[in-house]
Amino acid sequence: MKSNISKITNIHRCSFFLALLFITGIFFLASCNKMRDNYYPYIKNGEIVFTGKVDSLVALPGRNRLQLKWLLVSDPKITKCKVFWNNGADSLLVPVQRTDGTDTIKVNINNLAEGLYTFEVYTYDDAGHSSVKAVVTGTVYGENYINSISNRALDSAIYHPDGKYAEIKWFGIAQQAKVVEVLYTDTLGHPVTHRITTIIVPTSKVDIGFADRDTLHAYEDGTTFKYRTGYLPAANAIDTFFTDYREISTTLYVTPVIPTGPANLALGTTVTASSSATQALTDGDRSNAAKWQPSSSERADLNVWFYVDLGSSMDINTTQVYFTKDPGKITYYEVLYTTEATITTSTKWTRAFIKLESPDAEDINTFTKVKARYVKVNIGLKDSGTNINVSELEVYNEP
Repeated sequence: MKSNISKITNIHRCSFFLALLFITGIFFLASCNKMRDNYYPYIKNGEIVFTGKVDSLVALPGRNRLQLKWLLVSDPKITKCKVFWNNGADSLLVPVQRTDGTDTIKVNINNLAEGLYTFEVYTYDDAGHSSVKAVVTGTVYGENYINSISNRALDSAIYHPDGKYAEIKWFGIAQQAKVVEVLYTDTLGHPVTHRITTIIVPTSKVDIGFADRDTLHAYEDGTTFKYRTGYLPAANAIDTFFTDYREISTTLYVTPVIPTGPANLALGTTVTASSSATQALTDGDRSNAAKWQPSSSERADLNVWFYVDLGSSMDINTTQVYFTKDPGKITYYEVLYTTEATITTSTKWTRAFIKLESPDAEDINTFTKVKARYVKVNIGLKDSGTNINVSELEVYNEP
């Protein structure tokens, strides 16, 4: 009897496990059918093969055109790319010759109306297989943008017959402006294109905009000049947008006033420098007999400076600096000022003017009248081996 009960129990266990396997199989088949439903549309006509997708797709704006740029990193079988825009109504085929490494593809799309566009890019192989799409938006600029920009405003143009040069003073300019082109005739009758660009401080690489004055060297007496301003609507734009030229038919003829001793507000004042401070800078001797020379350690960062204390805040509008050795190795220099009573590391200096070229040995600069207690000269050097000498700084309040 006991043996029969065991047999019956075993039969029940087998039936239970068979039922469990049956139910599990039903669920497995249902899951498989569901998975098949998900991918069947993609394989009903055979397996789909995708080529490698483009990488790092960007759109660079331009004038009635736009440049697309992307990378091909993988899939050596790619032989062409295709670009679609205007919801697929327009397209461009781009043949590709793959190399062993990463390939950079650049494509210009021309004759576009001004506006915002969306571009889709696919890759293909010779068998017709394509990649999934890569999408980017880009802006195209045209007449509307051109009508929004204006030429830089000119304050004055002064011809200096003693040096045969014209000095130009400017008003401010919009931040998107990147270049001013001046066309003039030199003393040999040759046409000259003088390009004025924004100031990049050598030590920090920071763009601080345009200087407020420029010099046209070897300017032909009695001639005119014209200029235009170029803008970039975006930092990565491939085209510069220029205003129309403005012609200047008259220059003022003046002889610069050379300041003399009694009006020199810096004469005998205390000097502080980035290194090797010396009173030679304010002793009234313009010769090289007594001079300031920065130390080699201070020249390492390509920037040296000195400032004078006028004793109290007063009006100034002219400085005269005597560079008695290697002025051609100076990349730029600027005159700064402050009315603060005491100079500290947090003192805020304001620029009176900046010259973005090598100064003359006797460099005179006149600027809008300001109030100053301290006057500072900040100098950029061509290299750390530059060993300049400065014999004198003079400060004036010219009528």
